[in-house]
Amino acid sequence: MRFLPVGGALKGRALLAGTAALVTAVVLQTASLGPAYADPSGPVNPGTVGHARAEATSLQNRADAAAKDAARAAARLDEAKAKAEEEAQKAADAAAKAEESGQVSDKNKAESAAAKAAEASAKAAQAQLEYNEKAAASAAAAAAAAEAANNAEREAASLAGVTDGTGTEGTQTLPDTGVFPDNATHSDNVEVVGHVRGVLSGNSSCPAFKASKCPAFSSLNFVHYEKLGYDVMVANGTGGLAIWSLKDPEHPTYISEVTVNQLKQPGETMTQFWEGENLTVDSRRKLVFMTRDSGKKGLFVIDIKDPWHPVLLGFHPVPLGHTATCINDCRFIWSVGSGVRGVSSPVYVTDVRDVNHPFTYSQAVVSDVRRTGATSGSTHSVDVDFDGVVWVSGSGGVRGYWTDGKHFDPATQTERYATAYDPIPYAGGSVGGSEGSFLHNAYRFPNTLGDRPKGDVLLITNENNNQNCSKAGVFILASLEGTHDADGITSTPENPVKMTRLATYNPGGKPGHYVDPTGKAGDCSAHWFTVNGNIVVGGYYEQGVRFLDISDPRNPQQVGWFRVPDRAAGPDGPAIIGSNASSAYWHNGYVYVPDYGRGVDILKFTGDIPGKQEKKVCWNSCEK
Repeated sequence: MRFLPVGGALKGRALLAGTAALVTAVVLQTASLGPAYADPSGPVNPGTVGHARAEATSLQNRADAAAKDAARAAARLDEAKAKAEEEAQKAADAAAKAEESGQVSDKNKAESAAAKAAEASAKAAQAQLEYNEKAAASAAAAAAAAEAANNAEREAASLAGVTDGTGTEGTQTLPDTGVFPDNATHSDNVEVVGHVRGVLSGNSSCPAFKASKCPAFSSLNFVHYEKLGYDVMVANGTGGLAIWSLKDPEHPTYISEVTVNQLKQPGETMTQFWEGENLTVDSRRKLVFMTRDSGKKGLFVIDIKDPWHPVLLGFHPVPLGHTATCINDCRFIWSVGSGVRGVSSPVYVTDVRDVNHPFTYSQAVVSDVRRTGATSGSTHSVDVDFDGVVWVSGSGGVRGYWTDGKHFDPATQTERYATAYDPIPYAGGSVGGSEGSFLHNAYRFPNTLGDRPKGDVLLITNENNNQNCSKAGVFILASLEGTHDADGITSTPENPVKMTRLATYNPGGKPGHYVDPTGKAGDCSAHWFTVNGNIVVGGYYEQGVRFLDISDPRNPQQVGWFRVPDRAAGPDGPAIIGSNASSAYWHNGYVYVPDYGRGVDILKFTGDIPGKQEKKVCWNSCEK
């Protein structure tokens, strides 16, 4: 947690030790809990900036009023203390006189003076208590006002970064050594239309079992350029960041890159970037966030307002760095991974509104994906659905949270505002029959599906790299019924509320199933996926890409596939690296496939797409 300067504190008063301790406690509590007001809600715009500034002004006015109250209390305290001192001196003098004279009249006067001194002392003590209270309230109000002012500044900084990007096409192009997969195998309803290779590395570690390892990409994303009228594609992998123009979406043009050497921090000997498995971007501000999970974990921030000339803004350390996702219109980033103990499914929150001065809250969000309170296990992915619910996947479960707006909090049984650092539980947990599975990422289906109501079905991948398809990670369809916290508040570690598993899928034995020359299956594990209508397309490592029709969520059907076999250089053509597909992303009618070994393949699915097609295909951050 970032502790902000309090400001406006009263000076020149000698506080009792108890008073100082009380003031300090209130200030620290105020700073660590965040602002007492609701964070700006919805997309960053002039209205949210105006709201934040108005809130800051209001809280500053309260702080000024509280400071005046404390000053008046201080004056009353001074007066009471002076009166008490005066009466105490009178009582002492009267007592001395009575002792000296021995007269009854003097003794009576001494007793009267002592009573007045006691009364004055009691009033001084009361004035001290009142001052303690007013001083503590003033300090708390000043801290809240300072936090609100900081919030307004950061909201304004976020809006100032919104840009249409360059309107001038660059002339720079980079060599792209990709070889078109003329040997690809695929179903009749899948066309292979393009391939790019991009920046490479000599990485020797890789998921799955591919001998070619991971010189290419783990994930990609897209950024729109309003003035140009088209998108660019960004992909990261062990070699760094690659950027392509999608003016011709079937044949992307390689225009720039950020290499490992450019990402190196002072004193580092980094030889590869690892790993950016779920690349998150802010298309409104034309920013790319690359999350690093090796060495010093954290976020690289890259400005691509001119995608032909990307600018590395810096590196920000974060305790978790496997994947990171923009939430709340990319005001904040939730980072997840492994390496933090003692927290039930930790998530770290970074405020990136002022992108040149990001800060990460010191206390991790407890996402408790299994709803068991266990303080072991890692988190893997954060995915925001169309309603703004943020889903955290990890060891044993998937859990959804509100991070914005006013919602019912089952813990307090009240309506309150959710924030990125103080979210409100929504639904989810472990999946019946998959309690011990590592749940990789999730997507809450926005519409009705079969006999399930709107927003009930959660699509999940269970990752388990295995060449025995019966043991490999599967694609899961689960129902959220009964796990919403308003209904499932009775969930306990001993008897947790679980999602109902509707169905699973794996590619073993399906058309396109890959078996190597030794008779072993290629890695069968499910990995990243996207959804268009009722069709899911996902990466399955060496099994390539699979298209699933989930119109019946209890019986998903494979309806298409794509895979590239390995080929040695020879009479059939140049050498081709076989599939090791990380994911598959629907985008503007095409499917872009980042591959750990190959680069990016571009496909078109020509089959039927049943169900309602949303205006945009999304993953990572789907906020409307």
